[in-house]
Amino acid sequence: MTTGNSKARRRGAVAVNYLSLVLMNVCFYFVWVYTDMPLIVDAAGIGALIAVVVTFILAHWRTGLWQLTHATSDVLDERELEITHNALSRSYSWFSVICLVIMMTHAVVYRMIPGLDFALSVPLVVSLIYLAHTLPGAVLAWTETEVPGGS
Repeated sequence: MTTGNSKARRRGAVAVNYLSLVLMNVCFYFVWVYTDMPLIVDAAGIGALIAVVVTFILAHWRTGLWQLTHATSDVLDERELEITHNALSRSYSWFSVICLVIMMTHAVVYRMIPGLDFALSVPLVVSLIYLAHTLPGAVLAWTETEVPGGS
């Protein structure tokens, strides 16, 4: 596999991973709020969850991004330390913005639009925790030509 192809595949897997995460949360939200939703919405939510797991394996686990971003500083060389530090800085900036947008949206929708409920559900909270752990790898997947230690 060529380097460009590998980077394109990582980017595609990360994009599908996060789009599946959004689709899963949208489906679970509608099932949570509107209990009379058809079973197809449940199936779409579960299918999206399966897609999240499969693309996590492809984008983060098999490429070595997960191991790189979760390794202790003792086992990383100087270059790996530098790129993981930069990825962590950028990803947590993005994570803060995403959390603020969700919280502000919740505050506005919950308070200003009567009859519309915006639930901070368990899947949303779990997705945010997942996002906090995978964003550094996503930044590396997007920016690095070759993942150090990747397969």
